Amino acid sequence: MVKHRFTVEAYHKAYEAGALPERVELLEGEVYAVSPMGKNHIRYLIHLTKVFSEAFGGEALVVSQIPLRLSETSEPEPDLVLLAPPERRYDERPPTAQDALLVVEIADTTLVQDRTLKLPLYQKAGVPEVWLVNLVEEVLEVYAFPHYQGERHPKGEKVAPKAFPQKPLAWWV
Repeated sequence: MVKHRFTVEAYHKAYEAGALPERVELLEGEVYAVSPMGKNHIRYLIHLTKVFSEAFGGEALVVSQIPLRLSETSEPEPDLVLLAPPERRYDERPPTAQDALLVVEIADTTLVQDRTLKLPLYQKAGVPEVWLVNLVEEVLEVYAFPHYQGERHPKGEKVAPKAFPQKPLAWWV
């Protein structure tokens, strides 16, 4: 079997030409289907979007499921990202790892893929912090640059992003 590897540019051209399905993301040159969201995933995404917008809306852009360019061969679509303002900086270019203050992945069926494929890409790109909302074990896994040694926070414990240490959040639903 022959694998075809994509750059971000070729990936976008293939998508625009209709050669790729709707919900996909590019990881290390390979196209992956994005799993459909279950009800818990949706519930957490709605909750975190609301909580993050209320807490950080004046200091960061809270965006959901947009491409985040990590390299010439990787452009995942995290569930939630806190981006550095101002908004107009993204008028002419997509957000990159250098713009991300925090990336959040909500994982149940994608837990293994998020840990083994996405986390190393975020680390390699220099994303300062990743939250993995582990719905399987009901814990928040926090990974911070440069070592990405995971911290686990049980349901019920408030956690503050490294970019906003004075603002702990109720991440659980």
